[in-house]
Amino acid sequence: MEDKMKSLLLENGDFEPAFQNDILDFIFAKSKRLRPLTVFLIKNMFNSSDDKLVDLAIALEILHSATLVHDDIIDNARIRRLNPAFNFKYNPQIAVILGDYLLSLSLKLLSKIGSAAVFSYFADNTLKICKGEINQFFNKEKTVTIEEYLEKSKNKTSSLFLCGAKSALHLINKEKLLSNGENDAILDFVLNFSLAFQIYDDIENFKSDFEALNTEKQSSDLKNGIYTLPFLYISQQNHLYDIINLNKDDKVYKEALEFSKNYKDKILNEAQNSINKLNDEYNTSLFIKLADVFKN
Repeated sequence: MEDKMKSLLLENGDFEPAFQNDILDFIFAKSKRLRPLTVFLIKNMFNSSDDKLVDLAIALEILHSATLVHDDIIDNARIRRLNPAFNFKYNPQIAVILGDYLLSLSLKLLSKIGSAAVFSYFADNTLKICKGEINQFFNKEKTVTIEEYLEKSKNKTSSLFLCGAKSALHLINKEKLLSNGENDAILDFVLNFSLAFQIYDDIENFKSDFEALNTEKQSSDLKNGIYTLPFLYISQQNHLYDIINLNKDDKVYKEALEFSKNYKDKILNEAQNSINKLNDEYNTSLFIKLADVFKN
């Protein structure tokens, strides 16, 4: 996948060398690659040899990268994957075009796959990402409910995971007929796992924010008035309904951390229970191990 993705970027990018290198550094910087990983887990589950699944995984990762570039513009972020963000190193205008360029590359790969259904999944879930971003903007510095937080996470995070999973299952269905129950079990795993991963990521940012209280190292979410699960727990416990000021209260911090970790692990257990519904003929062990990686 990595070599194929690099070839795609080099073949279609006739840019100034330093800018081209910055794009490659960004795309190939250390990251979890969880969205394409779910595609490959499904591919492995059914022993599929369809090369279109590799193109699907690449299209998914490049689309995710496009959303990150645009997120950094919205958040006025300075760092992405330990490197200067494009909106900071260059300017927001060129970063917008870069995000659109990466989106176009993703669309080019999708057209190569040649499936109207897959194209529809990507279009639908890209709309959900935009919807989640817009709703988040209008909820700045508001302490929403946990249910609203999860709904936002479904749109902003889970939608892309589900897009890849639904697309992979559609392509594999041409080789092997799956029952509705089998489809649902896989999609339920992907939905719950992606939600848990978002909570995991928010917990890591919360820990960093507490250590870097009132410094430039605070996460862009907190500085922009976007409250994640640990902060929502604090707001509920203290009956706060507007701007949250995080204080050096070790007891509150530990309680929020413990609540969030338990909430995350509960969702990961639900993900594993979903995938365990499949028959023994399917290789589900890697799904179980993936969920275990993000447990307490």
